[in-house]
Amino acid sequence: MLPYLVPLTMSVPAVDGLVLRGTLTYPGTDMGTRYPLAVLAHQYPATRDSWAPLTADLHAMGIATLAFDERGHGDSIWSPAGVRVIDTPAGPTMQDFGTAFVSSAGTLGFHQIADDVTRVASWGTSQNFIDGGRLFFFGASVGGPGVLLAAPAFGSAVMGIVTVGAAGVPAYGEDAMARIRATCEQFTTPCLLTSAEGDPFDGAANVRAWSARLDHVKVKLVPGEGHAMAIFYEVRDAILDFVTRVK
Repeated sequence: MLPYLVPLTMSVPAVDGLVLRGTLTYPGTDMGTRYPLAVLAHQYPATRDSWAPLTADLHAMGIATLAFDERGHGDSIWSPAGVRVIDTPAGPTMQDFGTAFVSSAGTLGFHQIADDVTRVASWGTSQNFIDGGRLFFFGASVGGPGVLLAAPAFGSAVMGIVTVGAAGVPAYGEDAMARIRATCEQFTTPCLLTSAEGDPFDGAANVRAWSARLDHVKVKLVPGEGHAMAIFYEVRDAILDFVTRVK
């Protein structure tokens, strides 16, 4: 019996020098083969560990995962200018949340998340036992626009893109909605965009705008007001069915 491959800790410099940290985890099956790779960009203000329920499912399907802490989150806080950490809500209201997000987006440069995803995925495809020709991208909330904008750089290697409550679009610039829609039109890899109908951060509206009249972009909307990974167990079956179908 071959020994298991241990997880690898990733350290990748972003364009502004901030160090992005993450973990590449291999499935515990078929040792010695090359695995498809799923790159996962989480929601604000979480960490890479928020993907744990999905990574367990992906490993069971024989897919390696590379979950990373987005800029200013978790371990991705070190930069040439010193420690840079997101603001978190100072209170329990939606206004508190919105104020902290907008401040974090500006000071941490959330518009660079798409480029961060590209650099992280490039590191992942360079590792042993990873099949760089079979990639998945997953994004929750502000990570959703990031993976949609980053994935086309990898062309036909991308097998599928999944978003869960994709939101925070203004952080990517005034033209971000149009750029993401154009990406969905031009990059015809299969996509699954999921959201709660009452997502408080425009998740459902984003899904509808990006998927309209596009056969390769599928939608899964669920009742309620849950945001991003708060709806994971409601969309889990749809996500796993999608991955099974396209892999």
